[in-house]
Amino acid sequence: MTKTMIYVKVVLLSLFLALLFISVFGSMSFHLKALEWRISLQVLDHGLTEFRLPPVGTISAKTHLSPLKISLELLNIDLDSLQQLLSARVGSKQLWTELRSEAIRIGILYILRLSILAILGGIIGAILITGKQVKPALLGTVASLLLCFTLLGLTYATYDKEKFRSPEFQGALKAAPWAVNMVETALHKFNLLGEQMKIMAANLNSLYERINEVSPVLEKEDDLLVLHVSDMHNNPVAHQFLQQIVTSFSVDMVIDTGDITDFGTPVEGLLLKGLMDFKIPYVFIPGNHDSPDIVKQLSRYPQVQVLTGGIVDVQGLRILAMADPSSTSRKIAPSDNEVVERYRAKLLQLWNEAVKKPHLIAVHNFNITEPLLGQTPLILFGHTHQYSISQEKGTVLINAGTTGAAGLRGLQATKEIPYSVVLLHFRRNSQNEPELVAADTIRVYNLERGFTLERKLFKTSGVNTGKI
Repeated sequence: MTKTMIYVKVVLLSLFLALLFISVFGSMSFHLKALEWRISLQVLDHGLTEFRLPPVGTISAKTHLSPLKISLELLNIDLDSLQQLLSARVGSKQLWTELRSEAIRIGILYILRLSILAILGGIIGAILITGKQVKPALLGTVASLLLCFTLLGLTYATYDKEKFRSPEFQGALKAAPWAVNMVETALHKFNLLGEQMKIMAANLNSLYERINEVSPVLEKEDDLLVLHVSDMHNNPVAHQFLQQIVTSFSVDMVIDTGDITDFGTPVEGLLLKGLMDFKIPYVFIPGNHDSPDIVKQLSRYPQVQVLTGGIVDVQGLRILAMADPSSTSRKIAPSDNEVVERYRAKLLQLWNEAVKKPHLIAVHNFNITEPLLGQTPLILFGHTHQYSISQEKGTVLINAGTTGAAGLRGLQATKEIPYSVVLLHFRRNSQNEPELVAADTIRVYNLERGFTLERKLFKTSGVNTGKI
């Protein structure tokens, strides 16, 4: 074999190994302010830049001509650092300058990493062909570095960030094109509603007091008033409305049957900071849109009790709760039948093993409670965004609907979705056990339509209904 052919083989193998090493070992993690990212390159791809944002999806665009796919994946969010950044009120220009400076530093480190991988590919390629000879090793190294810098240079020279004005979306982010416009509309609407909700709650309380003068429900100081909420879905108005209802109606505790967030991401946990200062017990049962991150965040708050499976006694009210199966991960889709059956069995076992039977069962999705119909006096749930109160086999079933008016999704709906909560009145019987005697449902529509207050009275003979 001629020397020329040997050198050709050295160059070809060195280039191949350089590309292989860059693709396989070219990922690097880095921090940019409060965000931790991982960058990686895939060679012989379609000139894409891709942002992966678990669990909500992917944003990508064809930004350059070189055959490289640049992938940036969000790994973690430091909530404390993010909170400090938001509290610091740094100007946008200063923040952009700091980010640009840090990005340049990270870029230089990444190019250095890729260069080292290219050099390793060149040296190993030469060794595999000729053994430990200096000249072929230098040739392989130079060829690999030239290829590396050619690809990076072509990427830089042809990079067009304007392509992200019309990106492609995958996963839940497919909703992004309409969501951007919807959010712009919603922000103004939410701000307006937030102020009006305080007035609305005060008016509701005045009406409520008049109703109680005519038809009092709770008679003793140790009777309980429990607020049932569900499916707030990050709606800031829902949190304001909740606080106002709790204050205006002197609620004793809150039971939240889940879906307090949309995707269960740590960032959404920042929206729940208001619960940290809650003055009354707040019992939370995770839904399919919640996640271990949200459970961890809420568990830090002193008045919040997160129930994933078990019985808790709050002010003499025994609550059996079971989290939605999907809340154990970032998977939003409802679980399959096999998992649901397993959770039904767990719930039934907890009920059967209880020495003192619970006064109510609280879950996100009603489907795991069906075996206990006729055994428990009351089941609280949500999930469907459709308010309902009914009885089946002697068990009262209450779906609080959606306290957040389905969040941003509510703005898509062809039919208006109201903000809804249910006030549960428990009166203590002769054995000092709390029994449900009435449920007041409050539904707030847009500002033109106002609100409805509906009371249902419960007796052993059935359900009496009165609408206000």
